[in-house]
Amino acid sequence: MFRRLLRLYPADRDMTLSDTTNLSVPSSRSTMDERKRSIQPDSDDIYPSKRHQTSQNAPQMRMDSEKEKDVESFQKDAILRQMKEYKREKALYESQVQDLSKRSQHHDDHLRIVDAWFTQLLDEIRILVGDLVSDQEPEAGELFNSSLLFEDNSLFDTHLKNRSSKIKAAIKDVFGRLPAAEPEVRSLQERLAALLAAEKAHLIERQRISGECDQLSERLEQASYRYLLAEKKLDRAKSAQVQKLERQATMGGHSESSSSSEKKSVKSEAAETNGEVDGAVHAAAETARREALAASEKRKLQMEQLEAENKRLTEELTSAKVRLTSLSDDDYAKTDLYKLLKSQHEEIIKRVNDLEATNLQLREEAQRLQAERTSYRNNMEEESQTNTTDLETQLARAESDLARIRNARDELSAELSVRKGSQDQSQLASDSVKELAAARETRIAALESEVERLKLQIGESTASSSNEAIENMTIDELKSQLKTLENRHLLLNNELPSMEAAWKKAKGLAERKVSEILEWEEQRTRIHAEKAKADQKYFAAMKAKEARENELRTLKAQNAKSSEIVTQLKDAENNSRSLIINLEKQISESKESLTSLSQQNRTMQQKLSEGNLTLEKLRTQITDMKKIVVSKDTASSAAAAAKRQAEVELEEVKVRLEDTKKSLDSMKRKGSGRESESDDWRLAECEHEKYKTGFESVGLSQRDAYRLVNEYVLATYVDTHCELGKNAGNADDGGPPSTSRPYFSHSLLLG
Repeated sequence: MFRRLLRLYPADRDMTLSDTTNLSVPSSRSTMDERKRSIQPDSDDIYPSKRHQTSQNAPQMRMDSEKEKDVESFQKDAILRQMKEYKREKALYESQVQDLSKRSQHHDDHLRIVDAWFTQLLDEIRILVGDLVSDQEPEAGELFNSSLLFEDNSLFDTHLKNRSSKIKAAIKDVFGRLPAAEPEVRSLQERLAALLAAEKAHLIERQRISGECDQLSERLEQASYRYLLAEKKLDRAKSAQVQKLERQATMGGHSESSSSSEKKSVKSEAAETNGEVDGAVHAAAETARREALAASEKRKLQMEQLEAENKRLTEELTSAKVRLTSLSDDDYAKTDLYKLLKSQHEEIIKRVNDLEATNLQLREEAQRLQAERTSYRNNMEEESQTNTTDLETQLARAESDLARIRNARDELSAELSVRKGSQDQSQLASDSVKELAAARETRIAALESEVERLKLQIGESTASSSNEAIENMTIDELKSQLKTLENRHLLLNNELPSMEAAWKKAKGLAERKVSEILEWEEQRTRIHAEKAKADQKYFAAMKAKEARENELRTLKAQNAKSSEIVTQLKDAENNSRSLIINLEKQISESKESLTSLSQQNRTMQQKLSEGNLTLEKLRTQITDMKKIVVSKDTASSAAAAAKRQAEVELEEVKVRLEDTKKSLDSMKRKGSGRESESDDWRLAECEHEKYKTGFESVGLSQRDAYRLVNEYVLATYVDTHCELGKNAGNADDGGPPSTSRPYFSHSLLLG
């Protein structure tokens, strides 16, 4: 039959036999009008093919062809209804896709804003801490990657871990600079943080449930709208006029193409099928409505419970905040820190009392030492005064001796200078006398030579007087005269150098005398200037003497003061010596106490190291317990969510159970289909095992799981029993058997 149907629809040759079977199954969402069969078949398919007419069994083949046309019209109507159902689902899915795209865009923007806000928060925390903010700006793709949209992606986990590590590091730097809080306040802060986390978890759960309630309310509105439409169509179908028209149309259509017996069968089949389909649609709509109402009531109850718990937690949180902000004296008195401070305060009071007693003793000792110091100071002042008087007399005697010695020194220096001057003058005089003696000797030699020359001149004069006689002289006489002249010449030559030397010496002596006179005059002027300078120096020396005397007086006064200071320093030295002795005693005592304290410190350090080791162990245990608690919290929250979902599903199953019980009662009254009970129970047992594992995986108890599974199996058995009964009735009437089975959605129960 399906092969013939494929021959009638050559455009749909790619459709398989299972596809045609699935298309023939009517949808549970289809309304009554969509389930109606076509009243008149197509005009092209009224007459059979020529091959059927020319065959030997023409009447039988004609009856088969009419049945085939009836089946084809039925399949066409089913395909049309399925296509309309696909169109409605397409429109619904398109609206859902648009809504989801808007939501995803909103969530993407929200995630980007949150990511940017966390980045800005980290920058502000770094600025507050004092670290340098990185100059490198994050790129647009680094803020929010498209791959982070997927929940099951590992990049999203790494991104969140990096973010959380950065935020934890920054917050750790900030809180590391804060002073350490008290243990009671720290415990209250931890409790407050836990309560805040629980409140946030409840708020998130509340938001999720409110969103689910909104979605379920929308679904409830849609289901109620569909229910109203189905109810209207059901009322229309139940009207006598419509049934009469349908019956007439069905009878008229089949009278043209088949015999009267076939008309009755087709009529009864159409009427029975349409009536049952309309009742099934109505029952399905009523069941869906009741399921939605039960689920909404259950979720409303869960919302009320969550709101009550949230209110209780908020009240506890506000009370904890108020108690934390305004702690009383009794609260502080109950803390360990207060007890520790109280014990330390008592110890400090005891130490203060001991120190006051020692202070009184030290004060008395200080007064005694002060009296001893004053007496010692008086004695030292008297001794210093006697010493200063002795020193002053010695100083006056030394000053008088110094003045006398200075006068003698001045006299001796003046006498020495006079003697040096006279000695220099006598030396100069002796030098000049020696030079005059040498000049005298040269003068004598010159005079001697002059005498000899004069003697010769006297002889020449005698010779010149007789010039005429020279001419009359002989050669011998002339030779003798020539010899005399040569002698005279030699004498003159000898006389001239001596005279020249004597003249030079006399000239030098005269120049020296003149220079000496000039030097004496310069020396006299210089001596007058030196005398004036000496007078000035004398007056300056007198002034300096007066200044020195004044300075000496001031130095004497300073000496007296310094003597007092020396006495004070001696007293301070004695006091410091006594203080050093006392401090040495205290140092020895402190050394002993230090050794004892060092031993105590070693023991305390050993205890501290042991405490640190135990603290590290406890910290590791605390971290492990925190992880376990977090995992338990997540598991408990998941189990609670699954439990709530299971309760909602349980309400739906209860509603279905009521419907199935009603249908079971009706089927019991009919009492048909007993032979297929064993198969139904086997199918029910399979469903029982499958959904039992599904309920156990959610986290329900074994008793609740068995109860829910038994109820569901009973409902499944009744539904399949009803369907098999209807299929058997359809098969008895000659109609096509229905292969459809009820569809139950348990995706939430199975996780």
